[in-house]
Amino acid sequence: KMCVELVEKGYEKYARDHRMTLEEAARECRFEFFKEEADRLGIRKVALGHHRDDQAETVLFRILRGTGLKGLAGIKPVGSWQGLVLLRPLIDFEKKDIEDYARSRKLTYCVDVSNREMRFMRNRIRHRLLPELERYYNPRVKQALAALAETLSLDLAFLEDLVAGHYGKVVKKRKEGLILLKKKKFLGEPEALRFRILQRAVKELDPESELDYGHWNEFRKALESGRASYEMHVLNEVSISVERKEIVLKRALLDKTHQYEYRLEVGKTLVVKEANLEFTTEAYDRRIYKVNRRDRTCGIFDLDKIKLPVVVRNRREGDVFQPLGLPFTKKLKDFFIARRVPSYEKNRIPLFLSGGDVFWIYGVEISDRFKVTHETRRFLKISGRSL
Repeated sequence: KMCVELVEKGYEKYARDHRMTLEEAARECRFEFFKEEADRLGIRKVALGHHRDDQAETVLFRILRGTGLKGLAGIKPVGSWQGLVLLRPLIDFEKKDIEDYARSRKLTYCVDVSNREMRFMRNRIRHRLLPELERYYNPRVKQALAALAETLSLDLAFLEDLVAGHYGKVVKKRKEGLILLKKKKFLGEPEALRFRILQRAVKELDPESELDYGHWNEFRKALESGRASYEMHVLNEVSISVERKEIVLKRALLDKTHQYEYRLEVGKTLVVKEANLEFTTEAYDRRIYKVNRRDRTCGIFDLDKIKLPVVVRNRREGDVFQPLGLPFTKKLKDFFIARRVPSYEKNRIPLFLSGGDVFWIYGVEISDRFKVTHETRRFLKISGRSL
């Protein structure tokens, strides 16, 4: 005997609140209950009662709605959901076989009365469409649909292994909430792999997001048209954009970098957690030089022109900057565009200010007003490094 706890969930209200169909809401409520109970009991595996008839109904349901290989592969014998391992030990048995087994051993079981309601598409497939197909087209249609799912699962597994081998070659950079793909390399892949590479990147950023064919077709057309820039959103969690030589995928939260501001004193160390960077400063009374002139993580400035302490912050509306070699200032927004600073970096890049004037855009350029000249007597060196 097993200790069974019964819990009632109001899935109709859940459907209204989350703008879902009743079927989707019922599924979410069931799985949330499984997760809550698993956490309470300290377990990570849950066995579900899906059988071969469920598999056939699922495949047919997805065919009618429109799907790809992943949808046709049906219900997995072993799956996952928010850290839970989902086991389906009955997936290869027909419903009739399970009911016969229960009757032969006088086992009682529960029947979900909602399974008879014809307002649900899945029930109409179960009680109307499948019997019609069995009667007039193929008496073994359920077995045929289940076999289709099993065959395509094998094909899909092969494709996923193929994608895994190509994915690393296409990814240029990845960090928290952001993945960059090499545009030229991506376009060189077969279209079937391109779709799955993009889907893999979306899933890496947000396991709950899904790149459907509509998203892919829209993105593919924009990419192949040669448009200079383009952006789309997948379920409001992941955005995909094209920028020069890169395809940029980022979580929505990455665009919501809050305004930050710090004070940096000479001889002290400063951590800017929003940019994942650490800065150190040193003052000199003698002329100094950068070890590598092309190193943009280090800046040397005329200390007598700088008001201390230095302010370190990200950009604000109305910021201006005097680029090296120019006698006038430019709007920071226009400077970023001219220098092709990626959109995903614009709100994160630290700016160094003296008395309200930007004298260094970290990693990009120093201001002409604060540069070292032959008249400079005191020098300020600021160095940055990634954490």
